[in-house]
Amino acid sequence: MNKLLLVLVFFIGYYTNAQIPEIFEETWHLRSLKIDGEVNYPPLGVESNIHFEDNSTDYAVNANGVENGLFGNITFSGDTFTFTDISISLLDCDMPNCYYEDLYFQSFLTTENFDLKTFTYDYFESSIYNYKSLRLTDSNGNIARYVNEPIGEPDEALFRTWYLHSMEGDLSEEVDYIKDYDPPINPTLTINEDLSFTGTASCNDFSGQFFYTNDNFDGPRLIPSGFQETGETCANHNGFEDWYFFQFTQENGELIFYVGENTNGEAYFSFDLLPGFTFNFENSPVLATNDIASQNVVIFPNPVAETLFIKTTGTPIQAVQVYDAFGKVVVDKVKFENDIDVATLQTGIYFIDIESSKGHTIKKFIKK
Repeated sequence: MNKLLLVLVFFIGYYTNAQIPEIFEETWHLRSLKIDGEVNYPPLGVESNIHFEDNSTDYAVNANGVENGLFGNITFSGDTFTFTDISISLLDCDMPNCYYEDLYFQSFLTTENFDLKTFTYDYFESSIYNYKSLRLTDSNGNIARYVNEPIGEPDEALFRTWYLHSMEGDLSEEVDYIKDYDPPINPTLTINEDLSFTGTASCNDFSGQFFYTNDNFDGPRLIPSGFQETGETCANHNGFEDWYFFQFTQENGELIFYVGENTNGEAYFSFDLLPGFTFNFENSPVLATNDIASQNVVIFPNPVAETLFIKTTGTPIQAVQVYDAFGKVVVDKVKFENDIDVATLQTGIYFIDIESSKGHTIKKFIKK
């Protein structure tokens, strides 16, 4: 197909009504589209957006899809705006992700026939999290959600085979160690560079596709899609397998995750689907019970305002590092006693990497 320019013009006339000026100060980066009740997340590498312009005499909007752009004029009326004309470039798009552009341009911003639409808009700003969001809703209840930062790319440390080592609840001193399962199991999760994933549980293999999202409120998340498993009834540990698979099968479920790697090549990955329930992975297989000493670690209080305490029943703690939701080290203590001053940290979600001679334990806490 030759490169064409599709121009659709429907002149209605311009008028000015009240609108929120803040929406003109940002490029709004698309995080999700809810079309006919189904939530669709941008594929990896797609940075679709929308930008509003105040030209003194009229208002304009432009939006980027995958290969093409949409341009138009709009009028405001209270908390709604209406397209008065649009033009859409029609370039060749033969990438696998082009379906998302069709969803954005022809199922949300316009119709399949490029009809003009009216949208209700909602704006939110949090000074605590440096976070701004915009939600557009059409007359059919379809929703586009935007934030003021690009999605970016996931940490490359994520792409490898992970071995599940433990599961825990934030408010419980009980840790469920995979090494204690009898007969032994070795659950895995392999995340590929295209965010497809495979793995094993008790006896079943599984596969699926992750979508990646990120913002200054919840941090990076993985959204599982298309989960499939081989469907065998395991001779042992069916309860574990049901709970493990539950993490990947919830509609629009978002796995809030942390990933890190040290200079020795040791890597750690953990995620939460439900608040307070954490799955902890490492890049090495689980050792037998006799090869490693149990180390139950408890952090409290959680949420914390000023001082975070750490209690362990295993080997002494050698060092701790605290990471923010984006993987940046914000506290690094080589000589550790039993508490950490977190009073100066901003409100949000953090991960603490607790190191002993027997390995690492990852915990999540909330700074209030």
